Amino acid sequence: MAIEQIRIIKEAEEQAEQIRKKSSAEAKQMTVDAERQAAQLLEDAQRQGEEGYKKILQEAQIDAEHSYDSIIQKSKTEIVHHAATAEKNLDKAVSTIIGKVVK
Repeated sequence: MAIEQIRIIKEAEEQAEQIRKKSSAEAKQMTVDAERQAAQLLEDAQRQGEEGYKKILQEAQIDAEHSYDSIIQKSKTEIVHHAATAEKNLDKAVSTIIGKVVK
């Protein structure tokens, strides 16, 4: 009977050791998996950040091009207006100068 109890205790100790080893291995695997997931999340976040940066930069470039085109068009319109005004005033200026020279 004492031998039987010793055998039962020994089996229980062996099972406890196996459970401990299995738990330890599972804990290590969980750590590895968590680190892998964290690395993947970090990589995904970096990729999304880069994509967002590129998109914002592209949109800003398009906005800048539109602003540039608008400024150029407005300037061309002003130049045409000033040239027309100058052309109108040219005849008057020539007449005034001739009038002063002739007097």
